[in-house]
Formats: sequence, structure tokens, C-alpha cells
Amino acid sequence: MNWKRYAQICLMGAAFLIGGCGMGNQEEPASSAAAIRQEQAFPVVVENYDSQGNGVATTYEKPPQKIIALWQNSVETLLELGAKDRIVAVSGVDDVRHLTEENQKIYPTLPLMTKYTLNQETAVTLHPDFILGWLFDFTGRANSIGTWNFWHERHVPVYMTMMNNAEFLKKHVIEDELKYIEDVGKIIGNSTKATEICEDIQNRLKTYADYGARQNTHPKVLLIGSLAKDLHVYTPRTLPGDIVTRLGGHVLGKEVESVGNTEIMSLETAVAENPDIIFIQSKPEIDDETLASVYTHPALQEISAVKNKRVYAIPFYTIRCPAVRVRDAIEIFARGLYPKHFN
Repeated sequence: MNWKRYAQICLMGAAFLIGGCGMGNQEEPASSAAAIRQEQAFPVVVENYDSQGNGVATTYEKPPQKIIALWQNSVETLLELGAKDRIVAVSGVDDVRHLTEENQKIYPTLPLMTKYTLNQETAVTLHPDFILGWLFDFTGRANSIGTWNFWHERHVPVYMTMMNNAEFLKKHVIEDELKYIEDVGKIIGNSTKATEICEDIQNRLKTYADYGARQNTHPKVLLIGSLAKDLHVYTPRTLPGDIVTRLGGHVLGKEVESVGNTEIMSLETAVAENPDIIFIQSKPEIDDETLASVYTHPALQEISAVKNKRVYAIPFYTIRCPAVRVRDAIEIFARGLYPKHFN
């Protein structure tokens, strides 16, 4: 693996997530309103990866009781699975407003919160029995909580999503996010709820995809990650590309797909492609200026999406390692593709 390039991409993804550091309320959390149902038998075996990206199978003898959750996807997945009272520390939530309304209420009750990844020394003092994070959290490099081997030697299982490393995968599809949800549900002993969440996501996708199929149109869609001298784009092989394609859109950028590299489209190519719809990655609190950057860009004035006011912002946390929030991405993409259906 090209670790130099990997580190660059990790930092790009994390740049949206970290904007400062602060410790949260360290009081004991209130009791969960809904107890977790541990309906499946233990032990369970879950396949995942070590710090080098090699496949490993981990045996969980019992549901974990002291969980460290790194980044928003881990936190929100655990909360939706009912594991609030088992979390001893969280990190990587850039802004509480990015959480769902329900999770915004729960988040301040968690015992330890920091925007940066917990360091190894602090994590050890918490005596966790499970750590849920991203691959780059476990490289042993800067901002790392320690390697997979470090925690394995201490009998602390680690589960990491590889999807923040999706630039190195030939294809990132919605099933990758569903597997993450199902695996976490299995680990904490709440497979029933995990299945319920996954079925809801699949049903939403199918409902809008079926509607799109009946329209018999395939609007050209440009997915922008960031707008600078050129366009950093999400191509058909990426998660947002996969979702939009399934919903009936024709995602532009196939010719610039490049596994392991930032995928760039020139402004000239974007103008020549003339997309019907544009989605641009953003944060809700800066959506207005993000949209303005497209609508006022001199090179984009003749594009159909700009002329017809069909440029939409999409939160970064719904398309980069979104887990349970992938359902938000489906809704946003569907509304942009088929506004008449929602009107």
C-alpha cells in the first residue's frame, strides 16, 4: 500500500471532521431508554482487518461493555443500536449539529468527548474492551490510538472501517456500509436492530430507484468533492456514485477514475459534459457559500445545472464513511434527482 498517498487521503477526509479540541461532560451517562437485546448467541466471529489492511477474524466471547468510538459514523451507529450506556469515550464529531436530532440529545451525556482521536496512553487508562474506528486510527503513526497488534496483545478487539480508504478500492458500494452496520450489531449483541436499520436503508433505495426507473430518464450528474482550479469529483466507482447510479442518474467522471489517487476533472471537461444536476460536498452550516461558489463561478455559467438552479449541497458525513447516515444521502440524492416526486 502507498502509505504516503494513504496518509494524504486520510488527512483530506479528516479535514472535514476536526476543527478544534475540547473535552466534554465527564459525568456518568443516564440510563438508556431502550436496553440492548442480546438475542444472538456468543461467541461470535467477525472478519475485519489489521493495521496493514490484512484480513483477520476476531472472536467476541461476549458483548463489549466499555467501548471507545472514533468518528461520527461509529458514534451514531452505536447510538442507533442502543449501546449508549456502553460507550466510555468518543472522538471525531466535528459539530454536534451534524448528528441526528435524537443523537444531539444523547451526545452530551456521554462520559468523555474529544474532537481529536484519543491517544494511546489515554485510551489504555479507560480499560476498553472494544474499539471502533477507521483504518488510519490504528496505523501507529501521528494521531493514532495504537496499532491493531498493540490492542490484540492486550486482548482488546478492534474493528475498523476500510471505507475511509475507499480511494484504494476499485469500487465502494452501499453494501459496504450495510456490512459495517451488520457487523457492529453482531459484535454488540443487537443484530435484530442492525437488520432493521439495513432493511430500512434498502427499502428507501428501492423505492426511489423504482420511481426513477418509471421516469425513463437518466439525468447527467456531476458529483463535486471540492471546487478549486479543477474539480475534485466523486466518480461512478465511489459510494455517492454508486447511490446516484442506482437511483437512475448518469454519473459523470468515468474517464477520470483513478484508484489510489484524487480524481480530478477539469473545468473545461465539466462544461463540455454539461451536467443536468450538480451535487457538491459541504457542511450544513456553510451550504449557502458552498452553493454560491458554484452558481457564481465564471467558468460554469453555461452549464444546465447552474442555469436551471439544480445545484444541491450534500453533507460530507453522509457520503464519507456514513454508516447509518447513508440513508440521508439516499434521501438528498433522490430529492435532487426527482423534485417533482417530493413536491
